[in-house]
Amino acid sequence: MHKAYRYRIYPTTEQKLFLDRHYGCCRFVYNHFLALRKEKWKNEQASLSGFDCKKMLPELKRQHPWLAEVNSQSLQAAVLTLESAYRRFFKGLGQYPQPHKKHSRQAFSVTQNFILTNGTLRIPKLKTPIRVKQHRPLGGHPKNLTIIRESSGKYYASVVCECVPAHLPISDSTVGVDLGLRDLAVLSTGEKLEHPKWLRKAEKRLSKAQRRLSRKQKGSANRQKVRIQVARLHERIKNQRQDFLHKLSHRLIIENQEVSIERLRVRNMVKNRHLAKSISDSGWSELARQFHYKAEWYGRTVKVIDTFAPSSKTCSMCGYVHKGLKLSQRVWQCPSCLVVHDRDHNAAVNIDIIGQGMPEVTPAERRAAAVSVFSIKQVRSKKHQVGAKKQEALASQ
Repeated sequence: MHKAYRYRIYPTTEQKLFLDRHYGCCRFVYNHFLALRKEKWKNEQASLSGFDCKKMLPELKRQHPWLAEVNSQSLQAAVLTLESAYRRFFKGLGQYPQPHKKHSRQAFSVTQNFILTNGTLRIPKLKTPIRVKQHRPLGGHPKNLTIIRESSGKYYASVVCECVPAHLPISDSTVGVDLGLRDLAVLSTGEKLEHPKWLRKAEKRLSKAQRRLSRKQKGSANRQKVRIQVARLHERIKNQRQDFLHKLSHRLIIENQEVSIERLRVRNMVKNRHLAKSISDSGWSELARQFHYKAEWYGRTVKVIDTFAPSSKTCSMCGYVHKGLKLSQRVWQCPSCLVVHDRDHNAAVNIDIIGQGMPEVTPAERRAAAVSVFSIKQVRSKKHQVGAKKQEALASQ
C-alpha cells in the first residue's frame, strides 16, 4: 500500500533557482513530447508510447545541452507523467492533456538518491540540503519524491512511501451519509454537519483582489504581487475545505465498519448555473475519494448506492414510496405508517440500510426492531418512480 506524506519546505534563494530550473526543463520536455504526439497523430494517424518518448529523450538532450543541468530522473518522470495523462484520458477519467504553463502549479519528481532526515532534504545535483518542516515521521519506506511549487509561491515535498495497512479492530457500527448543500452531510445517526461555505465567506475578499489584478499591466511586477495574493486566497479556501473533509472522513471511517454513500453525478449537476458554485465548493467527490482510500488503510468498507435510488421519498420505517413528495418539503409524514420524517435524515437512514444489503422484512418486524430498513430489491423495483428529479432533489438539499 502506498501512502503520501506532504511537507512544507523552505529553500534558499539559490535553491529556488535550482528548483525553478528543474520545473522549466521538465515543463519543456512534457510540452515537447505532447506536441510531438499530436503532430504524429495528425500526420500519420499513429501514436507514440511513453517508451518511444523515453528513447527519444537522449537525442533531445543533445539538441538542448541545458537539459543536462538537471536530474535525468526528473526528465524521464515528465515523460511518464504525459503517458499517465493520456491513459487517464483514454479511460475517460480526465480531459485531453494540455500544455503545462509557467506560472501555474509546478512539480518535478525524483525517484532515487534522495534523503529526508532530521528536518533536511537532499536531492541529486543540489549540494546543500533544503530545510523541511517535518511535522510527522514517514510511515514506511520512501519510494518517490515530488517537489511542488504552488501558484502561491510556496514549496512542498510530497514523499510516497510503501506502508503496511494498519487495519483496525472490527466494529459493529455502520453509518449512511446523505450529502447536500444546506447541510454538507447528514448522518443516519441524526447528526447534521452544517455547510461551512468556505468560498462564499471569502468571496468578497477574493473578488476585490481579482479586480485589482485585472487593472494591473500584464508582465509588471505589481501584477505578479497581486497574482500571488489571489493564489494565496484560493489556496486558503482549498486548505480549509481539505481540512474539514479529512477530519470528517477520518472520524467516520474510524468509528464505523461500513460507510454508505450515494453515487453523485457531480459533472452533470454543475451544469446548473445557479448551483454550480455551491456544488463545487462542497467537495463531494473529494470526500468520496477520501472515504475509499482511508477504508483501504484501516480495513473498513465503503458502499456506494445507485444515484436514482429513491432514498428521500421512501419511508425508512415501512418502505412506502411517497410519489408526490415535493422538493420544497423538508419534513413529511408517511401516509402509510404516519411516521414524521426529516427528509435528509430519512435519506441517510435509507442509504445506510441499502448499503448493508439487509433483506426485505415485514413492516411489523421493522416497527418491532425500532429500526429503519429498506432492501436493495425494493429500491430497484421503485427506481423508475424518481427519474431525473433525483439529482434536482440532491441539489436542493
